[in-house]
Amino acid sequence: MNRDVSDLIKPLPAAETDIIYFQINDKNNHIKNEIKELNDPLKIEQIEQVLGEFKYSPKKPLSSKVRNFKKSIQSWKKNHPYNDRSYEWYKWYSDEHKPKFMDDISSKELPRLYRLLDRIYLIFDQLGEEVKDDFTIIIGGKDEVPFSISEYKDSVKHKITKEEQAELDEYEKDQMINPDLAFKPRIRKYDHPYNGKFKIKFDGYPYHAYIRDTNKGKLEDKISQIIIEFYKEYICVRNERLAREEAEQKEKEEKEKKIQRAECINAEKKKVQKLITEARDYKISMQIREYANTVEDSKYRKWILQKASWLDPTVHKEDKILGMRDYSKDLKEYLKDLQEIENDRYW
Repeated sequence: MNRDVSDLIKPLPAAETDIIYFQINDKNNHIKNEIKELNDPLKIEQIEQVLGEFKYSPKKPLSSKVRNFKKSIQSWKKNHPYNDRSYEWYKWYSDEHKPKFMDDISSKELPRLYRLLDRIYLIFDQLGEEVKDDFTIIIGGKDEVPFSISEYKDSVKHKITKEEQAELDEYEKDQMINPDLAFKPRIRKYDHPYNGKFKIKFDGYPYHAYIRDTNKGKLEDKISQIIIEFYKEYICVRNERLAREEAEQKEKEEKEKKIQRAECINAEKKKVQKLITEARDYKISMQIREYANTVEDSKYRKWILQKASWLDPTVHKEDKILGMRDYSKDLKEYLKDLQEIENDRYW
């Protein structure tokens, strides 16, 4: 700290060595330990380098990203001059969304908010992460890291205004005239004014970490830790997504296995049904051949033997009229289908 320490120098006692080792707080090792679960040494090295070299000047103009965000807030206030409470019912049927942080930051502290967002954006831009126009932050190209920035409020005893005092005076008069009809005005006991102290909170489950202004430093002085917390929450969000995707993949695989098993069973059923049909047709073809031996008309006997060969799966001879026998269908059903086809053709 550039102070004179000559009067603090004391001679060392006799020792075996003149070398003394000191353990110092290595900032880079701190970052590595904090986000080691990224499992990406190159990314961790990039984060260390960017945070180590990052410098910010409040005198420089805001980045275009933050200027656009600032315009969205100004535009909202211009187009919605009514009380903010009315937005509670308005938002249910409107596609228009109020810009982030508006409900939690006083108008007085908005310039500070813009500067804080500018720091966050510039760092993430150097790190190659995506910051959308509404300040949704996407890390790793896939995962949104939910966060909020809010301003603390004090709790102070409410000072009665002139209008409220007039309502109380009116109530006291009504009490004297007709107590049953007197209505006591509802006046809050405490006010909750903003106090200018900020908090950035990471809203993803189960993380829920936050960093706030303290007497030792404001958020602007803790920008490195803020970025580290972003990545720590990203790790939680990423792990949750990976677990969800793994569960979905397992469910998909189980479903595919069930489908494949069902298809296999159905295919086997069809093969068994075909086997039964072939066996029946074989039996019928043998009966037809026995019958053919009893027929004296040679022409008719020849026709009978042709049909026996058409039915017999061991011969499976094509018939000039009926074509090839389809053993996937029972004989009666097959002949019925052929008849219906011919009837449709006739009509």
